[in-house]
Amino acid sequence: MFRKHLVVLAAGASLLAAGVAQSVAAELKVSGAATVAGDIIIPNKAAIEKTTGLTLNVVVNGDGNGLKDLYGGKVDVMMVAAPLKATADALNKINPGSVSTDGLQFVQLGAVGIKFILNPKNPVKSLTAAQVKDIFTGKITSWKDVGGADQPIMVVVEPPGNGTRTNVVSGLLDGADITGQAHVMQALVQVAQVVGQAPNAIGYGNSASITPADYVVPGVDVKQPIGLATKGAPNGDVQKLIAAAQQYSASVR
Repeated sequence: MFRKHLVVLAAGASLLAAGVAQSVAAELKVSGAATVAGDIIIPNKAAIEKTTGLTLNVVVNGDGNGLKDLYGGKVDVMMVAAPLKATADALNKINPGSVSTDGLQFVQLGAVGIKFILNPKNPVKSLTAAQVKDIFTGKITSWKDVGGADQPIMVVVEPPGNGTRTNVVSGLLDGADITGQAHVMQALVQVAQVVGQAPNAIGYGNSASITPADYVVPGVDVKQPIGLATKGAPNGDVQKLIAAAQQYSASVR
């Protein structure tokens, strides 16, 4: 009898261990772009988990950190809001050889529009794409040179490696560096907040970050593809996440 109890207990322990292993195997670690997290993953996290049977461990830390996490094997999936090569180039410029895009696979979920924003008190109400480019690269430094007041231009941006900044550099500035005089904020939402408070500022944002306190420059924008990336081909669990995320990407713009 005693041996029978031991066998039963051992079998129960094995089943419990298997259950724990399945639970751990069903967790996906995801990190990267705030745009993907805020527009798709986080608002629909509960529904995605319910339909896929997965547990999502989501960290919002920007494209640069997301790429470092994916390359270093710390996460299963990267949330992407900038061209992977451009993000890698920005990181490797700071720390040569730190990351690589070799073997990475990207699935696009949609695209959002990056707009350029001014403070509403600024008398300048229109800029050409060429003027915006010259402002962000530091060729134009005073508002008087684009029809405004004789005031210095305050350029407000994110840190190198963040998705929206990377798209601005690759999509509008043709790869040129943003002026070293720019004011660097840690998050995209802070860019819009500062522009809304500083009359001589210019920045950029998307529908999730621009507020009514900002004036959107008409006719100048950059398309920002967003999606998910994996190191190598996505496994079955990641494919479930991709399929579920695609269902909720229709409203992204």
